[in-house]
Amino acid sequence: MSDPLATLMLDVDDLSAVIADVGLDAFMDELIAELRSEIGSFDAACVEHQIRSGFNYETPEHGLVEWMPTMVVGDVVSVKTVGYHPANPQRRGLPSVLATTALYDTTTGSLTTICEATLLTALRTGAASAVMTDVLAAPGPVTLGVVGCGAQAVTQIHAISRLRSIESIVATDIDPSVAATLSSRLPEGLPVPVIIDSADFNDRVPDLSVVCTCTSVPIGDGAVVDLANRQPNLHVNAVGADFPGKTELDLDDLRASVVIPDVVEQCLIEGESQRLDRDELGPSMTDVLRGDAPPLVESFTVFDSTGWSFEDLIAARLFRMHAERLGRGTWVSLQRTPVDPYDPYETLRGSSATAGLRSSGNLALVRDHG
Repeated sequence: MSDPLATLMLDVDDLSAVIADVGLDAFMDELIAELRSEIGSFDAACVEHQIRSGFNYETPEHGLVEWMPTMVVGDVVSVKTVGYHPANPQRRGLPSVLATTALYDTTTGSLTTICEATLLTALRTGAASAVMTDVLAAPGPVTLGVVGCGAQAVTQIHAISRLRSIESIVATDIDPSVAATLSSRLPEGLPVPVIIDSADFNDRVPDLSVVCTCTSVPIGDGAVVDLANRQPNLHVNAVGADFPGKTELDLDDLRASVVIPDVVEQCLIEGESQRLDRDELGPSMTDVLRGDAPPLVESFTVFDSTGWSFEDLIAARLFRMHAERLGRGTWVSLQRTPVDPYDPYETLRGSSATAGLRSSGNLALVRDHG
């Protein structure tokens, strides 16, 4: 592209083409490997990140729009913008999470990439849980429980299956119609059938070695699963609490576990950790993957996964790398590229925009700068 400030736009069709070429399993494997490697070698002097911020609102209905920034020093800034509206699936047939990631060059400040991030968010959340399950769950095959059968459940099951053999899957959801379709939404080739047991799920907890909670409840409504009769070394991936006040687990269960936050300051605001003091938290995700934490496979562990902006950057870079290899995407000139960087109206002269200025009575303004 001749325009030095051109932006590569990558939409959901481009991501579908990439995954069709690479293969869904292979793409998930690459993402898992990238997360494990990048977070396992994380250096705060090289990567700066901020906890997400944005607008939480109740009008016209409960929702939020937030932004999640990360910078690789001397290279790239990533900003994922995400909207969360839990009523979307039932009321509009839309995903509850809608997201876009933008990448900026730190040399020029130019916007280099805008890419789909709704599917990428689900993929990287599943990949992060898989990595932490592999490190924290007891060695060998796992017996998996899933609370909440929506979009996140699909990628949780898929990603974990890429690192661990799954002996059985038991799932529950408050909406029977969502639970009934979970098996059909999983990738082909998963050898384990999903048992839907919404009535007696808590009775099955003693048989589970890993639980993924992919939902949450309204503020004050209590836990989504009873873990009182758990195995002593149960591992939980808590991925559904993504809003201040939203939680999934019982406070006593949290205090009995080693809670591992993905981003400490963020988890204290909107994760399971928001009900704990900082000194009640265990090692962070970074500490665990860097090997700076003691072995925890014999412990009851909870991965408090609120979503790390660094994970979004890793996912977006992987997507762009494959898209460029395949020649996918649309190049657009969103940012002005004048020959004279001091002339803000240069790009208006000799174009259709000039005619617009003339017709609106601004010809004198154009002449003054001519």
